[in-house]
Amino acid sequence: MSALSASGPPEWQNTIRARLLSAQHAGEPLRDVIEQCELLSSLDSQINQLRSEMQTLYRTQAAAQNKQLAMADALRDRDEEVRGLREEVRELRDARDSGARRERNLEERYKMREEDVKILHDEILAYQIEISGLGQRNSALQADNASLLQRWLDKMNLTAEEMNSEFERESSTLRATPSPTKDEGDFRAGGKA
Repeated sequence: MSALSASGPPEWQNTIRARLLSAQHAGEPLRDVIEQCELLSSLDSQINQLRSEMQTLYRTQAAAQNKQLAMADALRDRDEEVRGLREEVRELRDARDSGARRERNLEERYKMREEDVKILHDEILAYQIEISGLGQRNSALQADNASLLQRWLDKMNLTAEEMNSEFERESSTLRATPSPTKDEGDFRAGGKA
């Protein structure tokens, strides 16, 4: 071994070294090409990576567009729903206003009817008082009429009695006097004189 180290490396190693050195000297101009190839390879991998990122971005953009379209559809549906709700609110307000007008009209009618009822009640009370007064007057008049009728009947009875007694006197006077002649009898009876 010491002989090997004293004489240097074996010949085949020197040959390989020499070849490597000559290849290295011959490869110097290729080194730029190799570096360019390595750079191209690096750029190509970057391009592939960027393409992959672009595809991911396209997919994300497509998903975002789909989401945006879905949101636009949902927004359109919501807008239609809001329009429907606004229309319903408008109809409900119209119905409320109409109901309030009807209620006011009914209240006015009710107040007018209450006033009419009060007026009629007052008139009925006035008529009842008047009827009561008329009834009292009627009772008083009936009592007066009964009294007057009784007085008249009493007077007529008295007059009839007086006439009867006068007639009795005349009858008794006529009986006491001589009977008239035939001509006088005819004259008194309404005959021809």
